[in-house]
Order: sequence, then C-alpha cells, then structure tokens
Amino acid sequence: MAEMPQEGELSRKFEVFKSEILKTGAVTAVNQAAGSLSSVSNWFTGFEWPNRPPGAEEIRFNRLETDYDFVKTSGVELVAGRDFSRDFASDMEGVLLSNSAVKVMNLQNPVGTRVNLNGKDLHVIGVFKDIIWDSPYHAERPMVINFNRDKGARINMRLNPANSLSRNVELISAVAKRLNPAYPVDIKFVDNLYAQKLQSEKILGILANLFGSIAILISCMGLYGLVAYSAEQRTKEFGVRRVLGASVSNIMRLLSVSFLKMVFIAACIGVPLAYYLMNKWLTNFEFRTSISLTVISIAIAGTTIIAFLTVSFQAYKAAKANPVEALKYE
Repeated sequence: MAEMPQEGELSRKFEVFKSEILKTGAVTAVNQAAGSLSSVSNWFTGFEWPNRPPGAEEIRFNRLETDYDFVKTSGVELVAGRDFSRDFASDMEGVLLSNSAVKVMNLQNPVGTRVNLNGKDLHVIGVFKDIIWDSPYHAERPMVINFNRDKGARINMRLNPANSLSRNVELISAVAKRLNPAYPVDIKFVDNLYAQKLQSEKILGILANLFGSIAILISCMGLYGLVAYSAEQRTKEFGVRRVLGASVSNIMRLLSVSFLKMVFIAACIGVPLAYYLMNKWLTNFEFRTSISLTVISIAIAGTTIIAFLTVSFQAYKAAKANPVEALKYE
C-alpha cells in the first residue's frame, strides 16, 4: 500500500486522478482521507451514543475522515456491516467503528446504531478489526471513521501485486505529473512508514546479533583452550587408558562429557534468565508475540552442538595421540 499528499490540482481533480491510475493497472483501489494511515492525525471526545454511561464523554476516540473504497484500499478486515458505498446515499452520514470502539461503547448490535459526532447525527454502517494506526507500543484508542469527501489530505493506493513496484510507481507518477505538474510526486509506502516506528528495535536486533556472534566466538575459543589445557594435563592418563585397551571413542567421551555437563548447567541458569528478560522487554509492546518453547529448544540444541563440535575436535586429537609418546619417560 502507498500514499501521497493530495496537493494542488489533485484536490480538485481527485476523481480524474483516481480513474486514470485505475486504468493504468498500477493500483487495484484508491481513496482519499484527511490523514495518513500510518499516524494519528485527529482524535476527539464527546462522542454520543444510546445509553452512554456517565463519564464516557471523556473517552478519547481516534478519528479518520475518508470516502468510498476505504476498506478495499486500506485492507482492514470488516467483522460486521459494510464499507461506504455509492449505492447508499445515506452512507454520507455513516461511520465505521473499530472493535475497541464497540467494546467501550458496550454496543450489542452496533450496525444501525445512531450516534452523534460533534453535533451531527450519524449511523454505524460497519465494524472492523482493530488496526495499529499509530504506535506499536501501546493499545490504540477506539477508532471512528466517518465519511467526508471535502477534507482530502492524503491519497491512499492499493498497489497492483501483478506488476513490479517500480512499474507501479512509474505509472502513478506519470499521471500525477500530467495532472499536477506544479508539485513533485511524493509517493511513500505504508510498510516503510511503519518500519520507521520500529527503527530502534531493528538497530537493537542488529547489535544483538553482532555481539551475540562475537560472544559465541569468544566462548568457543575459551572452551577450545580449556579443553586443550585439560587434555594436556591428562595426556599420561589417556596414554595409560589406551594401553589398557580404551578406544578413541571412550577417550573422547571421557573428555567431552565433563565439559558438556558445564554447558548443560549454564543452559539451566541462562535459559530462565533470558526468558524472564525477553518477556520483560516484550511488555513494552501492546501488540506482541510470545516466546515459543520451540525457539528455546532450538537455542539449547544449537548451543550444545556448537560446544560439542568445539570439544570434539580437541578431544579427538587427544584420543588419537600416540600413547608411547606420552609414556616413554615414565
């Protein structure tokens, strides 16, 4: 999905612009709105509805004014009712409510309910699932979308997935330049606008991966050195065991098990701590995932495999050493 400012001639010639970019095949749906779908630009209090409880006039509602084809363009999911339609003249006094709005208003059958917005009588024509309109960190306020064709500020476009992104932009830009030559074409992608809100988390993820990789490398080097030192200290012991008939695998197991036990103990300490800290970090987000046991299992398995490979290399060298060399001075 993309958006662009409705400036200059695009305000007066919106229907022409909409018709022409639809003909090019660059978009599958277009509509205009008073604000961006990536950030809250308007909120209000004093919304009125039947049986409104005392004090409810202070509830804040996010508000977006838009026109036809909002649902088709934005991709919001209707759970009841319908979108604004040219087939119903009464839709010019219609509103769409979010699930959270229906909940705070305690409406059992919201579609058809009469409401009052800033002194204007309106009626509910549809209900849609809550969307992240502004911040991914906090729950969105209840949202009201009302019909208004006179307050266009942004043009929203659902791009045609059958074309390449560059081709869609090229076709839209050509029409915009022809109809509105005095203004530059400023097309922005909604997913990029949302991604900017999570830029700090993206940087945190990159740094976590970088320093995590460095920590793993240093740990492997330390473990390798520790195994090498232990093998050196037990060279004569391994020599005696080999002379008495111990196999290479027996020697490797003898050296590896003690270190893998330490890895297991470290996992028992580290996993609960990491789980606690990750859950605490996730509480910063109202919309968040849960930490899967599969992820934890993969992390433990990965750690064990890396440690095993690190230990095994040095253990194999120690086990394959000639026992005569270790015992010739004894």
